[in-house]
Amino acid sequence: MNFRNLLIVVVLFALSATAWGQAASRPTFLKLMQVQEYWDEESYDEAMELLEALLQRTRNDSYDFALVNQYLARHCVLADCEERIRPALETALDQKGLPEEMLTMLYLFYAQAVMAEEEFALARDYYEKWLDIVPDNPAASHLFAAAYSNYMTKGYPRAEELVVMAIDSSDAALDSWYQLYYEILMADGRPQDAEQVAKDLVEERPTGERAWRMLANHYLRMEEMGKALPVLAIAWSEGILTSQDDASRIVTLYAYVETPERAARLMQTLVDDAVVERDFDSLKRIGELWLLSRERKKAIAALELASDLAEDGETDELLAGIHFEEENWADAHDRYMRAIDRGADEDNERIHLLAGVSAMRAGMDDEARTSLEEAAKYDEIKSQARSMLRQLDES
Repeated sequence: MNFRNLLIVVVLFALSATAWGQAASRPTFLKLMQVQEYWDEESYDEAMELLEALLQRTRNDSYDFALVNQYLARHCVLADCEERIRPALETALDQKGLPEEMLTMLYLFYAQAVMAEEEFALARDYYEKWLDIVPDNPAASHLFAAAYSNYMTKGYPRAEELVVMAIDSSDAALDSWYQLYYEILMADGRPQDAEQVAKDLVEERPTGERAWRMLANHYLRMEEMGKALPVLAIAWSEGILTSQDDASRIVTLYAYVETPERAARLMQTLVDDAVVERDFDSLKRIGELWLLSRERKKAIAALELASDLAEDGETDELLAGIHFEEENWADAHDRYMRAIDRGADEDNERIHLLAGVSAMRAGMDDEARTSLEEAAKYDEIKSQARSMLRQLDES
């Protein structure tokens, strides 16, 4: 969360020399009016110089001194001297006999300041002080921040109460508020209630990307892939989700729930429509999905395209294995040799033996002899290679 933005909202919304200066002494009031004029002109150095002078002048007047420190804190939000915000507010809060109206703003301002420093327990305490004396209908954004401070300190029941208040009191509740509500319920061990929050948000905002993601992510989090898939697929078909990562996740889920054929078709469409880049990874994935679907011809076609873009021999080795199983011996030998040329034998010495077997069965004796002699150099497969060489000699 961006607590600096929340601080700016607090000070711009609630502080003005006219509102607060009325109760100050006339000289302080006039000087604070001048400070505001400097702010309007973005003359921050001049404003700071005047505030520093006011701090010295008002030390013996508790209300004026608190007010000037409050203005100093506001100034440092605007002028980027954040290290002085908190001390100024603490000095203001130390003053005796401050009216409730001023304390309301000081508590809120201080809560936001310590929230920005991620001191959530202290922020929570000052939000509670603020809530005890704030007039009716506090701003929903501040209720949300108070809920967040409770969530971060594991005060889940109070966090839930406050975030519900924020949502119910706003005509424009943000998606992030519902996200916090969801996370509170999950942290409190209530996944069914959390699921309902996500469902309600989808119903309320049927074209909202974050709503659909929240519901889909809930099912993924609960490892209910069969429920996550239709949520993502509907959002994709409606154009709510459009990224390559979304498409990849849907493809993965189709494969996971044992519909690899649909996954392969979707992936092929995504590549053809340029939603997903036509690169090695996507083409190889299509091939592997067709393999899972037992569509070997389609798998071979996709893997051959992937092989043309490959940097090593892994895909050629996979193709060779498919051809070997299909007893397409010449094609198997060709792919094994291409895999070897690309360094596949560094991880699999048996590839020379398989190339030799493929060549023998294809009637390619010279090629078989070359591969088998290479295989005979490796201790683990030496005996098999020599046995096959003897078969060649006897044929």
